[in-house]
Amino acid sequence: MALLYPWATKEYLLWEMSIGQIVLYHNMGMDLKYGTGDDNGNGKPTLMNKSHKELKAIRDDFREKGLLEKRQADEKADDTALAAMRKKYGDID
Repeated sequence: MALLYPWATKEYLLWEMSIGQIVLYHNMGMDLKYGTGDDNGNGKPTLMNKSHKELKAIRDDFREKGLLEKRQADEKADDTALAAMRKKYGDID
């Protein structure tokens, strides 16, 4: 917490604040630091609430730019295992 709020030392949190206050300040700090993912322009952009198709497009774009390693054909899981996973959970690629 002291990284988010300089006054929030261990002792201050322990002796002066309730657990509800600590959780409230933590949640507010995380929203300020990482954004809320709001589409109205108030928050920083996040991957939260994106569809699988959008996430896959972003991931493929990162792979093309060299920010993620490309999957090799021989490193892919067995096709029968992938088929079972797709049947149970949907598109998993």
